[in-house]
Amino acid sequence: MIRGFSFTPHKSLVFALISFLIFCIMTGLSGCGTPSPENQTPVICTPQSPNVNIYRVLPDSWAGAIFEMAFPTIPTPIPPAIPAPIQFNDQQILGARYAAFQYLLDETKRWSDTETITLSDQNKTRITLTFISPKLLQAVFLSDVLRDRFITSDFQTHLQNMLNGVAERDELLFLLTITTTSNNNITPTRHTIKIPINNMTLNNAENLIVLHSHDDHNLEQLIDTSAEPVFGYLAYPFAMLSGGQCKWVLDPKYNTNIVISVPFIEVDGVNSGSPYSWTIPYSSLINSIAPSNIPIPFLPAGFDPNLMSPLELPPSEINQNDYLQNFARYIWNQITPKND
Repeated sequence: MIRGFSFTPHKSLVFALISFLIFCIMTGLSGCGTPSPENQTPVICTPQSPNVNIYRVLPDSWAGAIFEMAFPTIPTPIPPAIPAPIQFNDQQILGARYAAFQYLLDETKRWSDTETITLSDQNKTRITLTFISPKLLQAVFLSDVLRDRFITSDFQTHLQNMLNGVAERDELLFLLTITTTSNNNITPTRHTIKIPINNMTLNNAENLIVLHSHDDHNLEQLIDTSAEPVFGYLAYPFAMLSGGQCKWVLDPKYNTNIVISVPFIEVDGVNSGSPYSWTIPYSSLINSIAPSNIPIPFLPAGFDPNLMSPLELPPSEINQNDYLQNFARYIWNQITPKND
């Protein structure tokens, strides 16, 4: 969603606000205002359902199938013989890498949503929220393993251990990325962006307002649009106490979307006066029995294999044709710690 940014104070609104505050003071009403989310402390709980922790799952079959494209299992002879040196088939490996990369692109697009702010000089700030889903994690892990030619007979075990490690956090993970078309420009028009991260809440189908349980504090800083892009993680609890019950925040039975919002965003010190929200499809009412798109297991002619690698920074040019490809490569870099 693209929005322009303007702000015009209204005297009548200011007068009404002052009158309301005077009324509250005179009548001694301690509850005349609703506490803001940043002043509320969520009570995190652990529900009984074993499905709440979405990262505690078995690996998807496509990950193992693509790995087998690159490194087919060789039957052990009976009786066991001296193992021969491993022979690499470069074309098979490149084909498998391309198949994994396609999954990475699809999952990045599937789990991301963007709000775009048009600034006064027609530069644009792009604020993208990406849900770090189990499928996205597996696409990154598989791409990384194939790039490094990490040969092991226990690929599925390593993949499961990765998912288990993320599951230990007991929280939903999101990556927030803020880029501007003037990032690192030599002669930019400088703007500042301020996102009220403490008020960035997840809103579920039961109207629960859920605060994040962890965040990277650099997201709270005043963002200079002429400097480098800003990115960091937000984490929300799987469940919270509400009405005396432990509520599953994203029960797929009722939540078809993930909706995260902020009440405003400041640009150049001016409050937008309107909320911004990110909506990411989460679950479907009907699960299709049709097979998902099967990736191409070979490298197309003319495709540069060097593009199947992590990228340190997100792309800033919003309209470039390879924006999604480069954004997926940046996601890859963020999720894999050795690429920091």
